[in-house]
Amino acid sequence: MRQAVLYLIVLVTMSLTGCSGSSKVYKIGVAQCSKGPWREKVNQEMLAAQHLYEHDVKVYIVNSVDDPNLQARQIDSLARTGIDLMVVAPYEDSQVINEAVARVLKAGIPVVSFDRKTSANYTAFIGGNNVEAGQIVGQYIASMVRGKRKEDSGKRPLVVEITGLLSSTPALERHRGFQKAMNDLPEVEYVCKVSDWSSDASCRIVTELIDSLQQSDNGRLDQTFIFCHNDGMATGAYKAVVEQKVEGRIKILGIDGMPGEGQEYVKLGHQVGTYYYPTHGEKIIRLALDILTGKPYERENPLLGFVITPDNVELVAMESAELMKQNDHMVTIHDKLENYFGLYNVQIKVIAACVIAILLMAVGILMSWHARKKVKEANRRIQLAHDEQTAFYTNARHQLRTPLTLIAGPVKEISDSHALKGHLQELIDIVGRNVSQLETVITNVLNFKMGVTTDMIEDSTAASALQAASEDALQESRLAMMKQEDTDELATVLVVDDNDDMRRYLRTLLADKFYVLDAAEGQEGLRIARECVPDIVISDVMMPVMDGLQFCKRLKDDTITNHIPVILLTARSTEVQQTEGYEHGADAYLTKPFSAGLLIARIYNLLKNREQLRHLADGKQEELQPKLSTQEKLFADTLKEAFQKHMSNPDLKMDDIGDELGMSRVQLYRKVKALTGISPVELLREMRLQRGYNLINSTTKSISEIAYEVGFHTPSYFSNCFKKQFGQYPTELRAE
Repeated sequence: MRQAVLYLIVLVTMSLTGCSGSSKVYKIGVAQCSKGPWREKVNQEMLAAQHLYEHDVKVYIVNSVDDPNLQARQIDSLARTGIDLMVVAPYEDSQVINEAVARVLKAGIPVVSFDRKTSANYTAFIGGNNVEAGQIVGQYIASMVRGKRKEDSGKRPLVVEITGLLSSTPALERHRGFQKAMNDLPEVEYVCKVSDWSSDASCRIVTELIDSLQQSDNGRLDQTFIFCHNDGMATGAYKAVVEQKVEGRIKILGIDGMPGEGQEYVKLGHQVGTYYYPTHGEKIIRLALDILTGKPYERENPLLGFVITPDNVELVAMESAELMKQNDHMVTIHDKLENYFGLYNVQIKVIAACVIAILLMAVGILMSWHARKKVKEANRRIQLAHDEQTAFYTNARHQLRTPLTLIAGPVKEISDSHALKGHLQELIDIVGRNVSQLETVITNVLNFKMGVTTDMIEDSTAASALQAASEDALQESRLAMMKQEDTDELATVLVVDDNDDMRRYLRTLLADKFYVLDAAEGQEGLRIARECVPDIVISDVMMPVMDGLQFCKRLKDDTITNHIPVILLTARSTEVQQTEGYEHGADAYLTKPFSAGLLIARIYNLLKNREQLRHLADGKQEELQPKLSTQEKLFADTLKEAFQKHMSNPDLKMDDIGDELGMSRVQLYRKVKALTGISPVELLREMRLQRGYNLINSTTKSISEIAYEVGFHTPSYFSNCFKKQFGQYPTELRAE
């Protein structure tokens, strides 16, 4: 029977896990070369497009942050993870990157080169043209210069180009394109200043330029144009213009044209133009799917850009806002799908666990029924044997005592008469004594009741073993469900008592209000408490192996379990004995016999007190009443310190936090859940949002910089979470 049940459990588990299978999901690795709002927008668009088309994809993004050697290693690492296609935005046309791309192609993995071309081979290319971007900006400046010359002749315009690092491909190509346009514009004085992509550096360069012009030819400021290689650098240039009080005289241009940055700067008049450098992450995913599914595709896929000017910025901003809104909707849909898929998988696991638990309980019930049936059969056979024994001994008593009476009577009469002399009298006395002894022996044998035959002993042993196996199966099923992170509908009570009847009574008393686990002594209870982290413990004091006082002390000394309230139940009722219990860390002390209502009320009261760490995320521990214990403060401070230490890491996992705190992921989850009412992931998100709120109010950093600093993958996701937490977007808070 056991083998059949185990076979059924295996079949059910395999069928449930098999239900979670789905159609092909293509894995796409993305090797980005640097960070910034433009690239984050591309990443966000690719992530939003994971479920957009007829086939689902899973996008894995890594970033080398301007390190070609690191990017080559990341390309090799992604290729070894079993991806179906590689998207590479190469930092530069270097041998180390080209060789890594060649290895990917040799392994049979298609490669899409994005944004930048190198001398390496590739399956397809998609992206804008940096040379064209620089040239178009130069042509736009030329149109403004020529129009200006008609109005104000006599002063030779000054055009200053502030480049990014010329060791990077975009800066070098934008410089080439812009220089070509300037070569076609001899009527201007063209100056190139090499910078490093930072706004501070461009601010310093422009400040020095303004100082020089004010000393030499102040009127020439009105004929000065500054072209920065991105809008971030352009903000630095504008800062210098404002600080030098020449706002409106110098014309500033940039590249990227992102909503909320370049477009906004043009609308506000900070810049006279910006080149919209296209992103279109969804087109990258579309091209990748065409390659993977064997559909026709173009090897060269240029993305066209244009100059955003004061004349067209309103229209562009409206269209961009609509596109951003649609993209936000896509992100929301993507997040919901991910949540649904995650919930679906959790449900499958929970269903599997429930089915297995039900099967185990069914096995326990079946085994209990089988044991009761055997006990009943054994009792019937015992009763039958008893009836047969009674009949046999009744008959034997009659059959044996009658002859004995007939022997003992005459022998006694002869012996008492003293009619025999000499040795004959001695012989009759011997007969009389032995008849008396035989009568005593027979009486004792006839009156002896065995009550339990050998068959009954064997059946009772089997029944006890089956009942124990049934209770063990139910206990193991409860333990298995407690080790699930999401089993939190009812609070969990661990009962530790060496008396079987007391454990059964408490389980019956509490089972309809709590999850109930039990252990027969302190050492076993300590093991279960560490594994399952219950919400409260009820323990006897006098127990073998490890008594209740030592068990309570061990619980309170352990970081994993020191927050768990402990109620001691005992017949030891003196004040000294109760004081000893409290000195070992007990939270409550009930003497036997105790009131069931009082016990349940005490449990609920202690559980309610666990809500005192609700303000851990916003740093209000000093307001908590009643005060936290020293160990709970230490854990709270350690957890908060760990979260703050790793807050900027968007890929932080709770396994890493658990390892740092010396506990498993499940133990961390149940402890934080018990103390704060929320999961560790939710607690970390609240702390990140609170930190972001403080940075918005206390610094001038951009929303994007703050989002990355507090550990969000994308600024848009940060904004959505911020809105849910505080009721307004970060930009709305900054505008106040």
